Amino acid sequence: MKPFILLLFSISALISGFAQDDTLSFSMPQRLSSDVNSQAEESCPILSADGKTLYFVRTYHPGNTGGKFAGQGIWKSTMEDGALTAAEKISELNDRTNNIVAGTTADGQHLYVLNRKGEKKTILPGVSRSTYNADTREWEEPVGVNVPGLEAEGNFYSAFVSPNEDFILWSLPSRGLDTTNNIYVSLSKDKGETWSEPLNIGGTINSSLDDISPFYHKESKRLFWSTNGRDGFGDYDIYYAKRLDDSWQNWSEPVNAGKDLNSSKFDAYFFAAADGSAYLSSNRGDSLSNLYISDLTISPIEEEEPEEEAGETIEEEALAGGGTGDGTTGDGSGEKAQTRKDPVLIIETREGGSRSDRSLTDLSLEELTDSETQIRFVYFPYDKYNITAKYIEVLDDVGELLDSYPQIDVVIDGHTDDVGSQAYNMVLSENRALSTKEYLMIHGVEGDRIRTRAFGKLRPFSTNKTEEGRSLNRRVELFFKKR
Repeated sequence: MKPFILLLFSISALISGFAQDDTLSFSMPQRLSSDVNSQAEESCPILSADGKTLYFVRTYHPGNTGGKFAGQGIWKSTMEDGALTAAEKISELNDRTNNIVAGTTADGQHLYVLNRKGEKKTILPGVSRSTYNADTREWEEPVGVNVPGLEAEGNFYSAFVSPNEDFILWSLPSRGLDTTNNIYVSLSKDKGETWSEPLNIGGTINSSLDDISPFYHKESKRLFWSTNGRDGFGDYDIYYAKRLDDSWQNWSEPVNAGKDLNSSKFDAYFFAAADGSAYLSSNRGDSLSNLYISDLTISPIEEEEPEEEAGETIEEEALAGGGTGDGTTGDGSGEKAQTRKDPVLIIETREGGSRSDRSLTDLSLEELTDSETQIRFVYFPYDKYNITAKYIEVLDDVGELLDSYPQIDVVIDGHTDDVGSQAYNMVLSENRALSTKEYLMIHGVEGDRIRTRAFGKLRPFSTNKTEEGRSLNRRVELFFKKR
């Protein structure tokens, strides 16, 4: 079934395709928090060029202009300290019809929205351009853009306008049909003042079924889009292909973005930002779509070398105070740290220093609530946030302490290594803290006694120059506090 949308965890999967001179890899998508995702449907994410504002669309949301069953609404969330704030509706750009952001310009002065108004407020296919008013701090009334020869039957069409206003990618119903969409391109040589007629980008990309939500990633020269017309993992999957010359007709063979990025459900509206963070919309695990964040990494093709056996030891920097970044003990001696088995729990107290041979139940109430006590545990595999069996005993001890001392609460901090963007790592570290909280709540701890915080890669405990050090940084930390 065609989705009623108008616009436009494991180790990262390594994906390559014919005639591609580099490889793209994606980290497993993390669902954005409830500050962005709601009980309604979220789709069509576009990040501003400065990385500060995420624009997206809500469908079936009671806060949309006209209510839950009116048209789609444009919302935004602002990036602050690597985290997205609670979403706000952009009132001046919304009415009772479908309102969708189709593109933002590199200078931040223009915003393109889908549709344009005709006579007597009729809605015509195309896009309109709004200018930001710095005095009122609002977007002005969008003005329709003239694209000659643009035809779209029905409501199922979308657009992506480039940041430099030199092309528009369209997903349009096939001429004479209203059941399938193909991807077209319109070009401009004068910063969006005039546009060419939409041109079909060819059979290498377009399938016999739907090809929707086009996005062009300039850095990798890849076109991303979603289709149900190829052998994928289920419903609509995200694909990409490389642009092989200056035309829009010559493409490498399409490549499925992989089972980590795609699911068996609807996956579409891929958008990659300059910092490597990538956003998409998917209804995996839900009946309606939500927004997810991943990381896109572009790597030159290199000859593969035999993988070494994974070691059982990791640097002892944590036991020596950590954070020196050079593998030494940190005590001024310059000695290299010892090695030890993968840690379960590291406790650092004012009197006892750093130790990995103590349990939480050995600590007195004074030690637990001392501001200098550091409790580090749950070392996660790369790109993971699930709690594994070896940490259950520690978590059970946390529950026992909270039961024994009703006058204290616990703060859980999530952290990551430095691989990937801060935006992605903020969500991953939040999920690590939340999975720890979830375990405690399932086992009887009241939720209001647990506070979670996320720091992403901002507070490394060990070096990020080695895999051993990065392993120590993929962690959660506990702080017990008196009420």
